[in-house]
This record gives sequence, structure tokens and C-alpha cells, in this order.
Amino acid sequence: MSMECAFCAGGLDHCHGTLVVHLEGGFTECSEDGCVDLDLARHTLTIDCFDVDGGCSCAEMPARLLLRAS
Repeated sequence: MSMECAFCAGGLDHCHGTLVVHLEGGFTECSEDGCVDLDLARHTLTIDCFDVDGGCSCAEMPARLLLRAS
């Protein structure tokens, strides 16, 4: 028995990738190769760059500011 994505079965425009929202500049990118529409509504999975495995260079700045403030 194979499983099918409900959005695919319904013919709805969507993406199976994860949308990454960067803290610095607020730009977004998707983990799915070839995804060109970075609208939040098309992506079921959305994270900020701070949660990316291995980190992100723009997520380092807020972490340093938090350490300095404590």
C-alpha cells in the first residue's frame, strides 16, 4: 500500500520542501531543488535559519547579542 500526499491528490499547488526564513534580511529559501515560489502558503514546513542543522551565519549574530546581554 503506497501513501499519497493529500495536496498532490487534490491537485493543490504546494511544495514538499522546507522553507527556511533567514533572520538577517528576512529572505527565504527552500530545501526542495527547483522550488521557485517561496510563498509561505505553499510550504507545510517552515523554520527559521537558527534551527538549521549546522547553523546559519545570520543566526550567529542574535546568539552573540543574547550572550552579551546576559
